Amino acid sequence: MGPELRWLRSFLAVVEENHFSRAARRLNLAQPALTAHIHQLEEAVGAVLFERTNRLTGLTAAGRALWPEARAIVERADRLVDTVRRARTGEAGELRLGLIPPAATGAVAASFRRLTREMPGVALNVRQGGQEKLEHRLLAGELDLVLGRAPAGSGAGGLRHRRLFVEEQGILLEAGDARARLESVPMKALDGARLVLLRGHPHFGQVMLAHAARLGVTVNTLAVADDFPSLHWLVRAGLGVAPCSLLLADTLPAGLVARPVRPALPKLEIHAVWRGRVPPPCAARWLELIGAGLLPE
Repeated sequence: MGPELRWLRSFLAVVEENHFSRAARRLNLAQPALTAHIHQLEEAVGAVLFERTNRLTGLTAAGRALWPEARAIVERADRLVDTVRRARTGEAGELRLGLIPPAATGAVAASFRRLTREMPGVALNVRQGGQEKLEHRLLAGELDLVLGRAPAGSGAGGLRHRRLFVEEQGILLEAGDARARLESVPMKALDGARLVLLRGHPHFGQVMLAHAARLGVTVNTLAVADDFPSLHWLVRAGLGVAPCSLLLADTLPAGLVARPVRPALPKLEIHAVWRGRVPPPCAARWLELIGAGLLPE
């Protein structure tokens, strides 16, 4: 049988106090119990640990070898409870987050800066992608939280959600486009426009196309870009326009502008989506932070 933690605590107390009685008082033990701990430890390690005559005179070679190891073990054991508590309360651990592109706003970024500042023990792992793929990863246990649209169907697949904020959708234009000089772009001014879409995010193109169709406006799909740099390049080159969240307007590259359209497109609700009755601890702590009004409603 290996040494017990209580024996190591008793050993360290005797070393630090250099006195059995003082060590026993420090540990709130009767001296015979402390002495028994030392004898049991010596038996477990197979060596005498203290030089003794009529009084304690110091450590043996075995005792000197054990001292730093015992101290490290006890310190790790003391940290263990705090580590588990911090993980349970969301103060430490990992937050695996998935978000759809319109959710990647400056306010969301600011909320995670606050999270890492106030809870440095939380590691943030972010993946951006389409709603369906992110929900699949959430259900597979690969993500803790998704920032996106509300999942289809109430409680589908054990998913729950909470609305975070609402954002207005508009149109992304090349800065030299005459329509970019307007405060808002009439949908009729987009008749015959070529639409550039982001691969894996059909929802936003479908919303734009359906909105145009209701107004008798014809919008044609020109191309599908694999990522934002490609989409931005196509629009900046004057090859088309693209749906755009107006909350992202301040982060656009030079040469691009975002404008609202009228009549306005349906607003997009961004939800926090998780699996199970309650979010994982780190996700719950982040939701507590933004519950203080950090994100726009």
